[in-house]
Amino acid sequence: MSVSLLPITIVPVKMFQEDQFRIQISHSLVHYWNIDLQMPHLLRIGKHTIQITIEGANIRKDEIFFCDRLFQECCLPMEDLNFVASYSRKDFTITAGPVIGLMTDFNESDEDPDFRSIHSFCKELHEAVSGLHGYFYVFHFRDFIQEKLQGYCLREEKWIKRPVPLPSVIYNRVHSRILEASSAFQTFKNSMLKYNIPMFNDRFLSKKEVHTLLFSEDHMHPYLPDTAIADEETIKEMLARHRLIFLKPIHGSQGRNIIRLSINGEEIISEQSTGNGKENTLTFKNYDRFILWFKQYLKKTIYLAQQAIPLQTYKARQLDFRVLCHKNHQDIWRATSAVARVSAERQFVSNIARGGEMMKPLRIFSMHSDQKTAIQQLALLKELAVETATIISQKCEGLIGELGIDIGLDTNGKLWIIEVNSKPSKNFEDKEKRVRPSAKALIEYATALSFMQRGGLQHAFIRNHDFKQTE
Repeated sequence: MSVSLLPITIVPVKMFQEDQFRIQISHSLVHYWNIDLQMPHLLRIGKHTIQITIEGANIRKDEIFFCDRLFQECCLPMEDLNFVASYSRKDFTITAGPVIGLMTDFNESDEDPDFRSIHSFCKELHEAVSGLHGYFYVFHFRDFIQEKLQGYCLREEKWIKRPVPLPSVIYNRVHSRILEASSAFQTFKNSMLKYNIPMFNDRFLSKKEVHTLLFSEDHMHPYLPDTAIADEETIKEMLARHRLIFLKPIHGSQGRNIIRLSINGEEIISEQSTGNGKENTLTFKNYDRFILWFKQYLKKTIYLAQQAIPLQTYKARQLDFRVLCHKNHQDIWRATSAVARVSAERQFVSNIARGGEMMKPLRIFSMHSDQKTAIQQLALLKELAVETATIISQKCEGLIGELGIDIGLDTNGKLWIIEVNSKPSKNFEDKEKRVRPSAKALIEYATALSFMQRGGLQHAFIRNHDFKQTE
């Protein structure tokens, strides 16, 4: 089953008989949707549902006129707004949307709010939604008070805080794991469940959880480094087996606090990535000395011990690939973009946040093979990323619509899954285009969720007006 979505423009007009909520639509749209004008109808914008009266009018077929009070009731600005709409004759309901709320934590001041690492991406999403139909705002869950919400809308290059309609879909970009684990956040999530508002990427994924989900599929074993929860015995055994391993905090991000551990005779050499662009190197006379030092970290957080793969390098610098994957309107994963990441000098992590730089993947593959083989390698890279995203989303609770997959290429040309991110950075994509593919992909998935049918995500698509004007 599919939902046909028509592009429409909602226009504010002054109407007589302000005692009820009225809308006017063209005679051709009345005919196309087969609307019985004698019946009372419902209008749904975001998760706001209002009883309305519909009148036929000699107006443009792609316009719907709203009375002033209806704009106020829906918490919409009094201006022409572009949406897509569907009609259910079974429920006598017109649904307009999508109303997309990006939820994040941010700093507020007398000037613009600071959305931190996704600030420019929020503006990009606003531009994309405006161009593709819909209503977009950014909000903090603490601004949901007494069943009403305030959010930031971009108006004339400035983010303005105002009352907004409850969203038809929420894209979760909360930066803080601590905040996401708070009781206030859980209370908000439960409220959204009550309103039946879908929220995708509703939580961070731990490194341990990702490894467990992928390892549960036998065909993924060849792509996964040897990995286990780090304790005194496990680290010792893995060092003896691989000679070089990584110790990673299971809730870490952006390459912070990763330790590269190697063995040289009896000596243990520890190199730790830091946030200041440097790596701290310590040498311990033996394993017992090292573990005594490392126990201070184990008291604070859980670490994974992971086999270090001998990855290919670029100019003696560490190299891996980031593939960004999104679900489309058919609930199918696609690789939206891919970049090669090259570490900063004397860094063993390639994260852009740690000073790494980006290159085109095909350029890297072409350095080691002919053009045809390089194209095939890039296709395999994306195929592995899509399979990874598919498995994780199928096995995780909740909705996942976006994942960043980090993949390494070893010296023998074999691909390895290094890491999976449920809140991938927006700073590594190709910014040549004003609106990047990831922004368009997010809006496509959010639109499909907004018009979701009971029982699951259905195929929602925008159709050009194929009804005739009869005025």
